[in-house]
Amino acid sequence: MTSMITVKSAVNQSGLEIGLTQFPINTAVGTLDQDISQMVALLSAVADEVMEGEPYEEILGDGYWLLAADGTKKETPTQDNDKIMFDGRLAINGIKFRFLKAKGLEFGEELRDFTNRMNHLAAKANARVLDLDADWPVVQ
Repeated sequence: MTSMITVKSAVNQSGLEIGLTQFPINTAVGTLDQDISQMVALLSAVADEVMEGEPYEEILGDGYWLLAADGTKKETPTQDNDKIMFDGRLAINGIKFRFLKAKGLEFGEELRDFTNRMNHLAAKANARVLDLDADWPVVQ
């Protein structure tokens, strides 16, 4: 999994990748830009979906998906530097597909990227190694 990224980083990267912004944003939480503000709101919807699936269902089962600068867990972004406690690329992909969908634009490729990433992370977390060379107890 990737390292944790901030709310601002996730929204900024999403905006750059879909062509909404051409330059890095100054602020995400509390901005007056309606599109950026919508992306912050959609991040909560992404988190709700992510926390329903593996591996985050167990890891973030308490409903908290953000980490404040002081280390407290949070359910809602209130600062740009709040860290997202799930895969950063998953957050970016989720924001992108939800934003495009909300705007009535084509979002199929972005949804595929989000779903593939979710499935990859779940498979990686649930993978079990079977050692065929291990000595198994013999039943007599």
